[in-house]
Amino acid sequence: MGKACQILEVNEATLRRWADRGLVRSYRTPGGHRRFALEDLRSLAGSSLALGTGDLGHNMTDTALRHIRRRLRSRSVVQQSWYEHIHEDDRGRMRLFGHRLLTLAGDFLGGHGRRLAMLAEARLVGEEYGAEIARMGLPLEDATQAFAFFRNSLMEGLQEVGIQDASPSSVYRSWQQVNAITDEVLQAIVRSYRKAEAKQGTDQSPDPSEAVKQELDRSMATPLSS
Repeated sequence: MGKACQILEVNEATLRRWADRGLVRSYRTPGGHRRFALEDLRSLAGSSLALGTGDLGHNMTDTALRHIRRRLRSRSVVQQSWYEHIHEDDRGRMRLFGHRLLTLAGDFLGGHGRRLAMLAEARLVGEEYGAEIARMGLPLEDATQAFAFFRNSLMEGLQEVGIQDASPSSVYRSWQQVNAITDEVLQAIVRSYRKAEAKQGTDQSPDPSEAVKQELDRSMATPLSS
């Protein structure tokens, strides 16, 4: 499973969730270990996932995915600063992050898993995303705009799928759940980005001992005045 996670650039919890929902094929060895076909993994890494399985959470992610795909073809989005700053080579990685977030948000809304465990996974996804966008050199303002694009698509998906016949209290709870999971991701993105940014600044700072050595060399090379 470790190798499969590396290929898809997801953690084991996400990969298990995808496999349990049939989004990626797997089989079990006699010893009970889960195995994946390399060809399937490579195909998945370069394609889009079909996320829906029928309940409110999954229907929301399906609808949100359609909104995202449609908007990404529009000129108003592709001309935005955050989109222009993401190079073509990095967009595949960003799509995988998006798939992870959609899956997680849908499962959280649908009650598929333990709440605290999924919130912890949301923080982990946000931390990985924040570190990645810092590596890419994407400004934090652009990164939060990109996240807002994703979050707005989720909210529109939730609004579109239904809950037309639901009670006001049920609608409110659904919005609360989506906000809760996406808040965790956003906060983790900012923390991780700032941490990575600070580390980059430290790595680029001159070594104090080297500065002292250079100053001594200069003083020794300067002739003393008589």
